Amino acid sequence: MDLTVFPEPMVQFTFVKHEGRLSEIATNHPAINHFLELIRLNRAYNTWLNYGHDLKLFFRVIAKPPESVTRADCLTFMKHQAQAGCSAATINRRLAAVSSLFNELQLLEPERYPQNPVSPHHNKPGSRQARFSLYRKQAQRVPDIIAEADLHTFLNALPTWRDRTLVLLMWISCLRIGEAVAIRFQDIECSRRSIWLPKTKGDNPRTVFMDDFTFAALNRYLDQERGALFPEEDHIFVAFKGKARGRPLSVNAVQKMLRYYGERCQLPRLHAHLFRHTGITHLLQHGMPEPVIRQLVGHRHPDSLLPYLHLTDTFVETEFEQAQLSLNLATWFEAPVSGGAS
Repeated sequence: MDLTVFPEPMVQFTFVKHEGRLSEIATNHPAINHFLELIRLNRAYNTWLNYGHDLKLFFRVIAKPPESVTRADCLTFMKHQAQAGCSAATINRRLAAVSSLFNELQLLEPERYPQNPVSPHHNKPGSRQARFSLYRKQAQRVPDIIAEADLHTFLNALPTWRDRTLVLLMWISCLRIGEAVAIRFQDIECSRRSIWLPKTKGDNPRTVFMDDFTFAALNRYLDQERGALFPEEDHIFVAFKGKARGRPLSVNAVQKMLRYYGERCQLPRLHAHLFRHTGITHLLQHGMPEPVIRQLVGHRHPDSLLPYLHLTDTFVETEFEQAQLSLNLATWFEAPVSGGAS
């Protein structure tokens, strides 16, 4: 637990919720309000939410207005986060929020904000940004995946077709959890078993597809559980109990469901994105072309799938041997090749 005592922050943040969902982030600094509203309009909901919390933390540790923040302040923040046990990836994510804020402030008021303290040469063409940015080096993270036996156990532990369908969409169709709960009736085209995702991470709308089993699970949920309930609600997945009954199922509710049944199945580290990781890995291992996978899962960068390849020595060895099966070099020589020169 972080027991550090901070001075009263000069930038105050207020988070307003409506029906369990964040509806507004307001501060006492107009320039930060401008930035957060820009993120809200141009980026995904979760990006806006994370930026708000990351900036609140930064200005809690660094009790200054943005026009007074220096590079040394950013280093102080990094040191505080490291001492609090944060990983390099978490620190870099929070620095990215600060850097994005100052990039926008430079455009908004260049004389008042002449430099980005996190990446001071970000806007200079041809500059080697990596040399001057404060981002910590981090090893490329290999995504975890769920073993097939654990997937089977977990799916059978789920009591409803609603929950099974959500897991199948995150696994087989590789949806993010926010994309799955946001599906509406008008987004589904049954003849193609396709789903249109208009709002996605990175503002990259796309169409995804369901396999036969996922489509059958969805139909069983709609026929046996949803039925004629809540006809005015457009979202496919709704809550059936509690104060949220009849409302769209929230990301938080799904996360709690996964955690609860994961613990019951002795899978305490199970979380939503593991299903997407597992699905992407399966597609790669079964030979689906990488450009097609990137289109399906909503990745834009050509290198985005590299972490999913699980490039361990065993994987490379297997792929190398598979690639050489078409060659029969033994016929090239009159005698077998020996173990080495004497």
